[in-house]
Amino acid sequence: MDGFQDHEEYIRVSNEKGACLYPKKNLKPLFYRAGFRPMDSPKDHSPKPLEFLLTSSDRESLDSVTVFNLGKYYPTYYHLAIEEAYPGSLVPALSPSGREIGKASALFLEQVRWEGSGIAKDGTKYHFAGNGRYETYDLEWGWGAGYGYQVYPYRTIAVNFKDLCAKLGPKVSRCNKSKAIGALAFLPGIREKRIRMPNGKIHDGYFCINDTGSPEYIRGDRMDIFVGLHGGGSPYQPKEQSRNIFLDAGIQPLVPWDWKFYTSEKQREWCSEDKIPSDPSRLKEGECSLDYHFNAPEKGWEVRVFFRKDGSLIRCKP
Repeated sequence: MDGFQDHEEYIRVSNEKGACLYPKKNLKPLFYRAGFRPMDSPKDHSPKPLEFLLTSSDRESLDSVTVFNLGKYYPTYYHLAIEEAYPGSLVPALSPSGREIGKASALFLEQVRWEGSGIAKDGTKYHFAGNGRYETYDLEWGWGAGYGYQVYPYRTIAVNFKDLCAKLGPKVSRCNKSKAIGALAFLPGIREKRIRMPNGKIHDGYFCINDTGSPEYIRGDRMDIFVGLHGGGSPYQPKEQSRNIFLDAGIQPLVPWDWKFYTSEKQREWCSEDKIPSDPSRLKEGECSLDYHFNAPEKGWEVRVFFRKDGSLIRCKP
């Protein structure tokens, strides 16, 4: 920034690591309703109890099962898009077959593409079906990654299942999404944070790995935590638009500047896992020094899964 003066073609951009002057022509405007506060949603965001997520035999055996450490995962947050926050011109929402199934704000439907699902002003729930098409659904929150699994606030984690299976290795024979989806995960750091949830209880650190995300963003040791109608922690939005309970408790998500190199808006530098040392300070020049393992190692959270005595993976119920 040294040597530059503010100019109408540039805007000063700041974050916790500094500031710079950025060309206005490269900025993408965001439109949302000023003053909207997702945290004010009356819908109960309390985590589903373990009695709802697990069979009674699995709950009773958690103290005597085999624990497998997957290593550290780095979080972001995702949520249901809400049309109330993104008003605008109505456009048709088309089904996979091309049939019009409703009308909603174009800005809202764009958010549904980003988040996966959303709720329109008229109460219709839309799920992104790919290729600019949508499906409607009637569930409490939304679908997971298939096989009858649903997503629940502060209980659902989305991962890349191919990468999860690579971590599980031979412990799950011929591992694929059908065999790994729903895996019960435990994040000891979340339990240690003693985060008080809307029902007054402290979060116990258990989650279900029952959703996935775009491989452009959710892959390797990345995880996306579902937070219902609460905010997704976007650094580009006002705090009241992006708040959620975990973020307020200090569970910081990865942000774009945790990657130091982009080849395009979506393509960024990714570190291959075989180059990730336990101590990021030991990285050699050029090895992962452009991605989050080097720039934000403190954001990683240890994730554990469980195996029964017969060697089978403990999974949440669909």
